Amino acid sequence: MKKLFSILFALLLTAGTLAGCGSEDTPETPSEGSGEETAAPAGGEISGDIMIYTSAEDAFISEVCAMFNEKYPEANAQYYRSGTEEVVSKIMAEKMTNSLQADLIMVSDAPTFESLKANDLLQPYDSSELDNIYTEFVDPEHYYYGTFPAAMGIVYNTNLVKEAPTSWLDLLSEDAKANTVMPNPLYSGTAANALMELTRADGLGWDYYQGLYDNEVMVVNGNGGVINSVAAGENAYGIVCDSNALAAAASGSPLAFVYPEEGVPATADPIGITSTTDNLATAQAFLDFMLSEDVQALGRDLIGKAPIRKGMDNPEGSLPVEDRVNLITDAKVLFEAREQDKAQFSEMFGF
Repeated sequence: MKKLFSILFALLLTAGTLAGCGSEDTPETPSEGSGEETAAPAGGEISGDIMIYTSAEDAFISEVCAMFNEKYPEANAQYYRSGTEEVVSKIMAEKMTNSLQADLIMVSDAPTFESLKANDLLQPYDSSELDNIYTEFVDPEHYYYGTFPAAMGIVYNTNLVKEAPTSWLDLLSEDAKANTVMPNPLYSGTAANALMELTRADGLGWDYYQGLYDNEVMVVNGNGGVINSVAAGENAYGIVCDSNALAAAASGSPLAFVYPEEGVPATADPIGITSTTDNLATAQAFLDFMLSEDVQALGRDLIGKAPIRKGMDNPEGSLPVEDRVNLITDAKVLFEAREQDKAQFSEMFGF
């Protein structure tokens, strides 16, 4: 029964994604800059159109594309963005008709990329930036590269909460009852990864999610909805990605973020090159560009992302990768369990 539910849900989600691609989430073409042209690498000329399918924030990915187009005036990077699950549904729908438009894919979690690998949708690439980044977030076969190490933890409203939480279990307290919000694992890739990691963590497991349900947690689509709810005081607590909370706090919202003592589900917004791209040299250049110091600094300063490059400063309030208790299960294991786990969540929460 769970397997049937999962299949039906996937079909409905695919249909919804295709119907909703006409306005807010349609590809955007940033204006080209006027910077000096950079010499093309040995792999070929950096020119022509490329399309990135992504779940990254609009403000960030639009600026990255503009910077790339300025660096390579003969190239034109464009993007389509939505939540991870809807991006993947779009990819799979296009694959069925041999019409995949993406040259690169950049979404939130490694298990999603294992699914893309299993469907022969990616190709390996040995980036020249490999020695400069944290390799624990890189696929051993180099089919995908982490871009910004992120962690799911607890955000809280500093006007409503006087004693900061320290544990995931604090969200099961009476104070947090009907006062906590979380992103939906059926929509958000980071939330799906958190579901899979926390249900495998000692002392938490599926009992923890049952406890959240019993404590009347609110479920919204993505991390942005969590931030909006907690910042407005609609809920005092939230489960959210650290970068979203830190960026909002830096902008003046009454928010603080906690890395719970049991550990944090860790993702890194991987990026990979599609197996169907017809502009390989430019796609490779974009992947390298995403790992460059300029783009890593942009992600840190604009949206509170921790850099994947070694030796760079972290955003204020963000723990360095080496100082976190990172919950990282083998991506292949999570990939194999992903649909079953989402189906179990859906049944538990009534979606």
